[in-house]
Parts: sequence; C-alpha cells; structure tokens
Amino acid sequence: MESLAELHTHLGGSVSSDILWTLAHEQGIALPVKDYWDFDRLVTVSDPRGVPDLDALDAIYHWTELIQSSPIAVEQSVHGAIGGAYRSQGITTLELRFNPMKRNRGGERDVDHIILAAIRGLDRASLEYPQVRAGLILMMDRTFTPELNAIIVEKAIRWAPRGIVGVDIAGPRPRHERYDYRQVAPMVEEARGAGLGVTIHVGEEGGDMGRAEIGEVIEELRPDRIGHGILAAGDPELMHALREAGIVLEICPTSNLLTKALPDEDAVRETFRTFVDHGVRFTIATDGPEMMRTHLRDELDLLLRIGALTQEEIEEANARGHDASFIDGRRIAA
Repeated sequence: MESLAELHTHLGGSVSSDILWTLAHEQGIALPVKDYWDFDRLVTVSDPRGVPDLDALDAIYHWTELIQSSPIAVEQSVHGAIGGAYRSQGITTLELRFNPMKRNRGGERDVDHIILAAIRGLDRASLEYPQVRAGLILMMDRTFTPELNAIIVEKAIRWAPRGIVGVDIAGPRPRHERYDYRQVAPMVEEARGAGLGVTIHVGEEGGDMGRAEIGEVIEELRPDRIGHGILAAGDPELMHALREAGIVLEICPTSNLLTKALPDEDAVRETFRTFVDHGVRFTIATDGPEMMRTHLRDELDLLLRIGALTQEEIEEANARGHDASFIDGRRIAA
C-alpha cells in the first residue's frame, strides 16, 4: 500500500517532541524539566506499559496543548504534522483534529486567530506536499458548556471554505455517570446542515455506560463516523445499528492498548474479528503518532502480526479511510 489514509489523529499528539521543545522555548513557556529527554517523556506515552487511564493521557495533552497555544505554534504544528505524515508514512489523506479553545490560553488569544493559523499551516503544507489531501476537524469538549461548544461549531462553519472539514467532541467524561450527548445535538445538526462531516468520540471506555452512550450517539446525533467505538463489539444490537446507519469507526489499536481501553492483543484481535464478522465498517488510525510512539504502518503491522486482520482486510480498511474522509477534494492539486 503506497497511499495511506489517517482520519483520527489529534494535533496535540501529532507533533514531534523536538518541534514542541523548540516551540516551548520560543514562547518562553516555563517547563517542569530542563533536559530534552525528560521533556520527551513528559509529552509522550513513554512507558511501554501505557498510562493508568485516560485521565493520565489528559495530563500529557495539558502540555502539548499549552505549547501549541499561540497562532505561530498552531501554524507550525499543523504544517509539521502534515509533512511528517507524508514523509514518514506516505499518508495522502489526513485529517487533524483539535480544540481551538484549548489553544487560546483561557481566552487570552483570539479563537479566530488560532483557527486561521491552523489554516495557514494547512495551506503551507499543501504547497509543499500537493500529493496530500488534508483537512482540519474542530473539536467540542465534554467539559464545556453548550454555549462554548456552539461557538466552536459556529467557527467551524465560518472557516469551512478554508479547510475545516468536520466537527467532533472529546475531552474527559463525567465520572461514574453518562455524558448527555443530546445537549450537542443542535450544534451537530447545524454543522451537518452546513456540509461539515460529523465524527463523535464515544465508546472508548465506561463499560455499560459507554455502550449506552454509543446507542444515544447513533440515535440522537447520527454521525458519519465514531472515534473509537470499540465497546460496541460486545453488543449485537449496537453493531446492527452501526451497520444499518453506515457509520465508520475510527479504531486506534495501540492507543487503546496504552490507555487500557483494551487489556491486551488478544482483546484487540477479538474486537476486530467481531466487527468484521458483523459487517461493522472501520478504518485504522493512531490517535496521535508522536504521543503514542507509533505510526500508521506500525498499526497495520500489529494487526497483521496478531491475526486481527488479513492483508486484504487491512487494504479494505485503508481504502475505506480514503472514502470516508470529510475532505471533498477541493484541496487536491491539479
């Protein structure tokens, strides 16, 4: 496979540590460490055993988001992520997602300036790498008020002609209770009506509550794609609903192992085989190649090695990634 598609990668996890190190120093950000290799461990999942939970992952994102919280840093991050994906992996369809309000230092920076900086990075990368179709997804957050999330969707619609291709929601879930996805239904409908793609983080954790959230998302939000969604593998009704709705799951195997969302490689294999057997559509991604210390070809090699997918099934999933992308082709060089 010469041409790969990656649809689920966070900007905060897609920029190499050396670029982040330089950006932090250029902006005078006070870091808790003075040695580069200590910093590398700070901004990546450096322990091969992973992190205890998603809260620990959020602590890593705290640093990458802080360092990327300026227009110049966002521009360089987007530019570096797109170029790196093509040079190292041959990725020619790439969607980068980020929350602009987590890049504005708590309101100190203007959100439009942050988004426009990301677009400049996209434009620069498209000149240097015309082989790559790239787009940006703006993310709402589960800890935000509906009013803040509505602003993010409003910005996504405003900047859609310049390369914003979709909306998403992620961020920490409430402890010991379901997140009410219905509160973002009006925003999702508005985005869909404006021609943006919709992908929703759900079903990565939470057991029975997480499965209930998947059902709610399918019914109430009707997304084009779902980020992760692996908990559906234990529920025939959810798999039927996903198949009937034509929703594509964005599955990130190494990330799921590192966050303990899946306990081991046997669980990864079982999850994929269950989805294949039930006709659930999916594509494969990293979640953030630099932070997770993996890359897309590593993910494909893992799935082949453990017998989760055949080579033919991997190629089908990759082709599905190109097809399921929200990028409409306007950015492809002639």
